Order: sequence, then C-alpha cells, then structure tokens
Amino acid sequence: MALSLVTPAATECLTISEVKQHLRLDTSNGEPAPTAPTVALVVIAGNLTAGVHRWLWVARTADGATEAGAVSAPLTTILATHGKATVTKPLGGSAVTYMDLYRTAAGGTTYLLVAATANDGATYTDNIADGSLGAQAPTTNTTADPELTSWLTAARQYCETFTHRALITQTWDLKLDGFPCGEAIWLPKPPLISITTATGLIVTYTATAGTLTTWAEANYTVDAPAGPTAAPGRIVPAYGVVYPSTRDVPNAVNVRFVAGYGAASAVPAGIKAAIKLLIGAWWNQREAVGAANLAETPMGVGALLWPFKSF
Repeated sequence: MALSLVTPAATECLTISEVKQHLRLDTSNGEPAPTAPTVALVVIAGNLTAGVHRWLWVARTADGATEAGAVSAPLTTILATHGKATVTKPLGGSAVTYMDLYRTAAGGTTYLLVAATANDGATYTDNIADGSLGAQAPTTNTTADPELTSWLTAARQYCETFTHRALITQTWDLKLDGFPCGEAIWLPKPPLISITTATGLIVTYTATAGTLTTWAEANYTVDAPAGPTAAPGRIVPAYGVVYPSTRDVPNAVNVRFVAGYGAASAVPAGIKAAIKLLIGAWWNQREAVGAANLAETPMGVGALLWPFKSF
C-alpha cells in the first residue's frame, strides 16, 4: 500500500493573526524591510528627470508588503548625459515574491513606485521619468513573520501525523497492488469528504489486459463517517458485486479521495490548541532540546490530540 498527496491543503488551521495573538506579538513581527541599495549613474542619455534622487526597496510577500526599506545615498541625474541609474537589489527571504523599487522625484522627499521586480538579487536599471512614477511606498509592514508561517505549516503536519488525520481539505491517492479479497478498502486520513466521482473519489485499476479502467460507482458503496473523531472511510462492493481482476503489477489499484474537516473553522478546537502550543514552544526554544529541557513537545499536546487519534 502506498499513499501520495495529490493536492495539499490550500490554507492553514489558524491565521497568522491568531498565532500572533497567542504569542502576544505585535504587527512589527514580519518580513524585515530591505537594506539600502547602492546606486550609480549610467553615463548615457536617459529619462530620469534631472535633479537629486534617492532610492529604496520594499519586499512583497503573498500576504503583504514591508514598510519602506533603508534609503540609498543621493544621486544627481543629468538628463542629456547621465539620465539612467543602476540600483543594486538585496535578495529577500524565501517568502518574498517581488521586490518593489521606489524613488523620489527630482528634489523630492516622497518615495514613489518605479517598478515591481523579481526577487532575484539582480541589479535594476532605472530609466523612468518622474511623471511615470507610481504609488507611494508603504509606511507599515503588513507581511507575516516567515518563521511563523513555516511553523504554522509544520505544526499542522505534526498534528496530522500524530492523529493520522487530514485537517484542511486535501486530495490523496491510495495505491494498492490489488483489490482486497472480499474485504473493504479502508481510506486513511479521516474524515473522508468525497463519496462520489463528482466530488473527487475515483477508483481506477489496471485490468488483466493491461488497460487502465475506472470502476463504476454503481459497483461499490462508500462509508464516510463524519464528526470530530470520525473513523476512517471505507469502500465495499455493492450487494452481489465482486472486485474485478487486476494485472499482477505494482499499484494496480488507485483510489483518489478527498479528506479533511473542510475549512479552518471546522477543525476541532482541541487540535487548534495543540497547534498553538507547538508554535509557542518553537518560538521560545529555537534550538534542539538540551539537558535543561528534555521534552521534545510541550506538555498538553499529546493530551489534546489523543482523542482525535485514528488507529
């Protein structure tokens, strides 16, 4: 038997705001603002309005943007002979999707958008006239702490491994070398959501002739227990139906199913509390446990998760 993840959870059981509230953190805990760029004139005619300019970068993630980064040294452009500028770009963290460049107009103090660029650390050549600059640089950091984002996923995965459950909706493939002899096909990762092909459960097999075949829904019944402590779902042949014969090859049978409680709001409170305890422990203890702290997980996590453990 083999189990493989097809579609992972699209969200987490808790929001970053809920995690920050648990840890008593304020909004300053997020992706750090970029360092100051180094700028240099390009000895060529260009579009930069003549005068004194300064530059800065803003890092952007999937959940927001940092405040304005550190400011470059001033640079004086001359439209006819020194009308472009090269700007070095700091490399953002793994959560950064874009690096946005901002600049003052000639002699100005307000930083306006030059361009949105990739997070690649490459040098950018600015050849944008003042009249084409965009919105003002943000003044507050709206990004999530990349450490918290990573720990939130890790804590969910820990709880899923401990309980043998899927928390947020996800799609899995269960692969078998053949149909069981007169027994049910048990589907791990409860609670099972899909019960028909229309909602995702599909049974396929390699027939003796070697062709990939879909086993029609009319041939089987699906048992999908519900509730916070739901048992694993199962597939059993319909009355009077037997499992089809398969070719003797590895993974001859594949069952695609959708599992999980659904949205974050449906995840049991006990599991959410365990996730908070885990993240809190990792926040306070950044390294491996030592002699003074022999517990690999904080007290209470196991007790909170045990009622949901699927055997």
